[in-house]
Amino acid sequence: MALPPTARAQDAEVVIEWNRILQATVGTTGALPQTVFFTRPYAMMHVAVFDALNSIDFVYTPYATRAESSPNASREAAAAQAAHDVMAALFPNQRAIFETTLRATLNRLPAEAAREGSQVGAAAARAILELRASDGWNRVPPQYILPALPGYWQPTPPLDAPPVFTHYPDVLGFGIASARQFLMEPPPTLTSERYAIDFNEVKTLGAANSATRTPDQTIVARVFGVVGTTLSFPGVWNNVARDMARARGLSGLETARLYALVNMAVHDALLVSFTGKFLYGLWRPITAIRAADRDANPATDADPSWTSLIGNPPYPTYPGNLACLAASASRVLHRFFGRDDIPFTVTWAGIDPAPNVTRAYNGFRQLADEAGRSRIYGGIHFTFDTLASVGVCTPLADYIVDNNLRSKFLAR
Repeated sequence: MALPPTARAQDAEVVIEWNRILQATVGTTGALPQTVFFTRPYAMMHVAVFDALNSIDFVYTPYATRAESSPNASREAAAAQAAHDVMAALFPNQRAIFETTLRATLNRLPAEAAREGSQVGAAAARAILELRASDGWNRVPPQYILPALPGYWQPTPPLDAPPVFTHYPDVLGFGIASARQFLMEPPPTLTSERYAIDFNEVKTLGAANSATRTPDQTIVARVFGVVGTTLSFPGVWNNVARDMARARGLSGLETARLYALVNMAVHDALLVSFTGKFLYGLWRPITAIRAADRDANPATDADPSWTSLIGNPPYPTYPGNLACLAASASRVLHRFFGRDDIPFTVTWAGIDPAPNVTRAYNGFRQLADEAGRSRIYGGIHFTFDTLASVGVCTPLADYIVDNNLRSKFLAR
């Protein structure tokens, strides 16, 4: 039976509210262990919320479980309880915040409906927590040391930090069997023309003191360079999903499915990109430019004092993480809505040196392309890093949409 518009909106807003709480939580310093990237809680929470709501309506194939339900069970309670339980397990120090939000939802609902909905949500959360208990995120990261030879990644200044997330190629995916399922081709050789072209591009555009980078390109580099806050790349794509869900009046279940698919794809895209990074071990532009006299390419010139506009993450360059996540998220949104040419805006607040930035886009791919280009403007990636990411993470997203959370009437 179809829900009235008011009920549909209420169900969707509960899902959206818990996404907002999750964004605030992962943006809290020290909220996550150093061995886990914040793509994991996004995917876990939204899969649990999807399974909870789908257990009541049963329109799609479940992800981890179809919990026992009754017609009287409240969808709002099911979604809130599932989100609460996953969040409380992942962020025990923030439990009081989650409890307050859950109680506020349950207290406004009829008692019996709230109780039955909570049971469904708890079962869905329990299933995903059990499924992910040994997913590899908390493994001791293996040592990763490369020879100090041309082309190989080395710790980058000024921190010269050792590599992180070296265990991620072996983390369990949400929609793929292995991160090696979508493996990109090797990067261009140091002596190739393609390498020289992309080298000189980032050397010119991405320098801290670049005279050719435009003011708008500098803003693009800055806003996409925010990491570890609610405005970092998962937050951006989750906010796009939120705005799309509201604009199109999606039900709670459809909103949950959209969030789940986006975050499953983003999580697995990160595994794929890290796999390529640690397999090929290519040096960052800052190392390449400073040591270009050692690359045997006559079309590249060294600049021992060259510095990038934004900071370098502590792991190899190829392929690009941000470009891979953006390609996967944009493709999921395209597939979900059946088109890419949907205009929207993204707002960043408190970004130095531009405190409030709103940018307009004509489609999901345009945002993804700009995210990829931002890393060249910022001086931390080559263009071939971005192209490799798009090449593998677009079909990865298709694979996840084609094989997960499908209509039970179409599933084979």
